[in-house]
Amino acid sequence: MTIEENAEVLLARQSIVNRQGICVGHELLFRGRHLDVAEIDDDFACTLTVVQNMLGMIGVDNVLGEDDGFLNCSSEFLVSDIVDILPAQQMVLEILEDTELDEALAQRCSALRQSGFRIALDDVRELTPEIQAFLSCVDLVKIDWPFVGPQMVAQITAASHAAGVKVLAEKVETREDYERAMDIGCDLFQGFYFTRPQLVRGSAPPVNSVALLGVLDLVLHEANMDDIERALKAAPSLTVQMLRLANNSTRWRTRVSEIATIRQALALVGLKQLARWCCFMLYGSDSENKADPLAQLVMHRADFMERLAQRVAPEDERLQQEAYLSALLSLAHIPQGMDSESFIASVAVNPAIRQAILVRSGWLGSLLQVAECVERGEFPAHEKLHALFPGCDSRLSLDGLYL
Repeated sequence: MTIEENAEVLLARQSIVNRQGICVGHELLFRGRHLDVAEIDDDFACTLTVVQNMLGMIGVDNVLGEDDGFLNCSSEFLVSDIVDILPAQQMVLEILEDTELDEALAQRCSALRQSGFRIALDDVRELTPEIQAFLSCVDLVKIDWPFVGPQMVAQITAASHAAGVKVLAEKVETREDYERAMDIGCDLFQGFYFTRPQLVRGSAPPVNSVALLGVLDLVLHEANMDDIERALKAAPSLTVQMLRLANNSTRWRTRVSEIATIRQALALVGLKQLARWCCFMLYGSDSENKADPLAQLVMHRADFMERLAQRVAPEDERLQQEAYLSALLSLAHIPQGMDSESFIASVAVNPAIRQAILVRSGWLGSLLQVAECVERGEFPAHEKLHALFPGCDSRLSLDGLYL
């Protein structure tokens, strides 16, 4: 069985230039197949699709070369550890305009910047007290040019520069706009005046799901590296993606040319990310390369369950990892055309994950039950949560968890 027979994958990029007119970066944009406009109904899923296509299918070198990549990020994406697979030194993470600029986000931005990422505020239209206070947490402010008057542009630019933050004028469409932005002191520019978004195409090779499940099975069992390496050789498409992940991981600090073996790439990527990537590939994408609704649902479920596990048992990292994996596997039988019991039998997961998926038992099963309730719009009462998780903090709540 194969997943997606040589499906075409797409993303778009729009150039960003400096004051000398030199291209220094590209904003990366979600696109469906044969579309020159975006169809976005889920920010997290669309960002994840862009990341998967850039890293696993097309390759960072083919998309960015030596330039920077600007990526739209929901708060949900920013707090997920999927960010860790990105090449930090080359990425600018854009905080969407509807994101709450709170202390938790400030701390997350600080950690990301320490890892080498740069942070931008996207679509800024006014200098609110919240934005003013948040300038110390970012490296760049993107002004939504058509919607901001000259006086406000000057105020935003002055405040940003005073805080040591660069300013990018986006949606610059005429020479007059460009000249005014230059005069005000903007550092970077983006818009139709320079270039329209350009499609970047790649081809996803067919993936043998049997080989993929074999790799996943070994990873879940924490098998020795020799066995995992042999299994990867039977799944060349996954191996190619893993090599790309290793080349661009934030954990990678030397030259790409120094990666010499599958084992070295595996050590760099790590078993946790390899397991997640296997699960991503199990869901594939639809024929139009859109963010598939099933994939959207399972990504949200996994992120929610991991963060709920952190709240239920903050010291139990293994439970948190198992919660994420349980969520990813909970719907994987659907694209495989199997029932849940047959699928789980084909992937020899540990008993806790098995029982959680099949009969919703144990703490993992309780986490899955809560996730399913929230997906239906039913938020369990305080008493129900404590019945599901006996012995956990009496202040347990879902506040702020489902973004």
